Amino acid sequence: MAITRAKKEDTIGKLKDKIVKSKALVFARFHGLSVAKASDLRRKFRAGDADYTVAKKSLLKIALRDSGKELPQELEGEVGFVSGYGEELPVFKIASDFAKKEKEAFVLLGGYFEGKFVDAATAKALGSIPSREALLAQLMSVLQGNIRKFMYVVDQLSKKGQTS
Repeated sequence: MAITRAKKEDTIGKLKDKIVKSKALVFARFHGLSVAKASDLRRKFRAGDADYTVAKKSLLKIALRDSGKELPQELEGEVGFVSGYGEELPVFKIASDFAKKEKEAFVLLGGYFEGKFVDAATAKALGSIPSREALLAQLMSVLQGNIRKFMYVVDQLSKKGQTS
């Protein structure tokens, strides 16, 4: 059954609202993804302040164009998109982790990060970046290691100065 023009315009309006409000967008092919796994994915995204939406590609293209974004490449297959409203990296991380788990059923196609389109390889790379807390912990570990080495050198110099 064909979709009426009014229904299409309503769908485009809803998609445009999601796109405009989002800080990050991730596009993915979902061919063969079961309903249970799609529901699980939606649950994970909701916990990360994001939405997973499936729409016709033609309507998605119109909504993207109306919101000032373009797709530099043609998206193949059945396409869904994730619109993230909070921090950008967790959206890519959740999508990338799910794509690793569901290799054939969910494939990253690209997305928008900091207002610029990124290809699939970049989207996967963004998903592999550790969280902010993990990066801060790594930085603190490096800084503590250097301070520890410096204190060892100072201690050895003071012991050498006492023996002479």
